[in-house]
Amino acid sequence: MANVDKLLEHIGDFGPFQKKMVILGSLPLVLIVFVFVGVVFLGHTPDHWCWSPGSEQLLQECGWTEVKVREVTVPHGEEAGSFSRCQTFAVNWSQSWNRCEAFEQELTLNGSHAVPCDGRWMFDKSHKTTVSEFSLVCEKAWLADLNQVFLASGFFTGAFVTGYVADRFGRKPCVVASMLGLGLTGVGIMLSPWYPLLLFLRFLQGF
Repeated sequence: MANVDKLLEHIGDFGPFQKKMVILGSLPLVLIVFVFVGVVFLGHTPDHWCWSPGSEQLLQECGWTEVKVREVTVPHGEEAGSFSRCQTFAVNWSQSWNRCEAFEQELTLNGSHAVPCDGRWMFDKSHKTTVSEFSLVCEKAWLADLNQVFLASGFFTGAFVTGYVADRFGRKPCVVASMLGLGLTGVGIMLSPWYPLLLFLRFLQGF
C-alpha cells in the first residue's frame, strides 16, 4: 500500500490521466440521461377527446372545424371550459347522416346521454407521443406507466447479469456491448408498431 501512495504522490492525485478517464467515463452517462428524461416528453398525455363515427362527415362534408365538432359531440368536463376525455354523446349517426343542419337539433333532443368512448380518440396533433400513438388513455391509461416499469426492471436484472459478464469477459467489452445495445433498442423503440414490443425493447434498453 505504501508503494501505491508514493506512486500517487509522483503522478499526482488528479492529473491529466485521471481527468481524461473521468471525461471518457462520463460520456456514456450522457446517453443514459436521454433514456430517463425522454419519457417525460414521449410519455406525455396530450389533450384528447372521443372520436365519433360522424366526426369525419362533419369535418369534410359539413365544413365544420375540429373545435365545433368537439363542442357538439363531447360533453363538458367538471372544470369550466373543459371537455370530457372519456365520454361522448350518444347520437344516432345513421339518422343525422347527410343532414348537417339538423345535427345540432338532434343533439339537443338525444345528446344529453353520455356514453364511454368506443376505444378511439382524437388527439392534439401538435406533437406525437407514445400515449397518442397507442391510445393509452382512459381505461388504458395504466399501460403508459408500464414504460418506466419495464425500464426499471431491465436496470434491476442487468445489474446482476452485466456485473457477472464484466467480471468474466472484462469491463471494456461489457461497456461497448451495452452502448451498442442502448443505441439499437432506442432505434427499435422509435420504429415499434406495437406497444408490447416497445415495452420489451424498453426492458432491453434498461438491461
